[in-house]
Amino acid sequence: MGLNWKELEKILSELPLEDSYIQKITEHSISSFTFSLFSRTEKAWLLYTEISTPYARVCKTDRIRKKDKMMQRFTQYMNAHIIGRRITAVKQYPYDRAFWLDLKNSENTIRMHVRLYSGPGANIIITDTDNRILELLYRRPRRGEEKGEELKIDIRESEGDRHYTVREYDGPSFNAFIDHSSSIESSQEQRAELESRIAEKRDKELAALRDKLDRQLRRVKETEGYEETRRTADILSSNIHSIRKGMTSIELDDWEKGGTISISLDPALSPNENLEKLYQRYRKDKRASELAQEEAERTRQEITETEKRYEALLESGSSEKLRKETAKPKDGRKDDDKKPGVWVSVSGFDLIVGRNAKENDEILRHYTRGSDIWLHTRDYAGGYVIIKAQKGKTVPLPVLLDAASLAIHYSKAKKNGKADLYYTEVKYLRRAKDGKTGLVLPTQERNLNAVLDEKRVKEILG
Repeated sequence: MGLNWKELEKILSELPLEDSYIQKITEHSISSFTFSLFSRTEKAWLLYTEISTPYARVCKTDRIRKKDKMMQRFTQYMNAHIIGRRITAVKQYPYDRAFWLDLKNSENTIRMHVRLYSGPGANIIITDTDNRILELLYRRPRRGEEKGEELKIDIRESEGDRHYTVREYDGPSFNAFIDHSSSIESSQEQRAELESRIAEKRDKELAALRDKLDRQLRRVKETEGYEETRRTADILSSNIHSIRKGMTSIELDDWEKGGTISISLDPALSPNENLEKLYQRYRKDKRASELAQEEAERTRQEITETEKRYEALLESGSSEKLRKETAKPKDGRKDDDKKPGVWVSVSGFDLIVGRNAKENDEILRHYTRGSDIWLHTRDYAGGYVIIKAQKGKTVPLPVLLDAASLAIHYSKAKKNGKADLYYTEVKYLRRAKDGKTGLVLPTQERNLNAVLDEKRVKEILG
């Protein structure tokens, strides 16, 4: 809890503020600072100030708090205009949780007003001795608190109907009690808030993974009929002598299920070519089903690992670990502000998609190796798709087709729904002399005709 006016009076009475020099200012957050001071009697000492929170306070401290990575405008002003000044006077607003310090150097005296409120009135304001605002932590135009305006100070004549007292405390001073107890309460509240955010983040991640698993299981179901294709091909193979070129279908005995089975044929193909077409379809569907099952199994493992990771994180006693986790990207994808393009994973292969010429160029320069596969739409402007190579593995056709759909999706061929593409290894690309950013000329390229699968693209991009 924050200080009442009587407790602030007690705090100020214990502090050796008068005749102390401000030597350094450390910003911890937008609303908390540590002032490093020096006095002849106390020598070096630290004053912690926190406003606009449930634990708004000012107190002497011996804790070294973490410095904020970014320095806000107000802190820069204090560093330029307050450091080196001597505190010549300390004045508390009557019956109020606010005070000011007169700060003097060889040229003039300025004032720093500190208001320990938890609402919109909370502020640190620098004025001249006529209370003309020179700078302030929070600009509040509706209250007339802007640079150049006169600071209006409400002087209370009494504390009102409620009578405040200093809470009971242990220890050498009320300052030490407030510094210790408020820090513990604040830390406990912060941890509870962090745990709540972690639980929310965990639930979102698990919901996304379970949704992904549902899509993958649907894909498994859609591709599980490959054994029936093989059985049909086996029946056709045993009756190959009965097929003639030009036939569109044939009725054959089904020795496993009984009755007959009707098999469609391509009249332009020979009997053996029709048979090979069926076996090719069987092999393709089988591989697609296996990949879908592998993806589903990986997602199940990822769900289990995510549950265990968050369980261990929440059981740990480290608030720092919780802060780091909440600072991470909210999803499990690899794209972030530091990496160009879109990073996704397809059947265990990492794909990088450049969405414009700048991203294409940066990806090729810094995120590819010679054995990676480069893929691009032919005759249409668009992004490059990189399939990251894996040692000892060739890129499966389903992965190549997914990469093709992504390339079409991020190109001007998207409205056509299909395109011719070419692909080659990155080592076979060369930059066009004096060409535009990202422009490359492929060699040893192979051609691919693909149809955009928007449903699959949405699944990949999540």
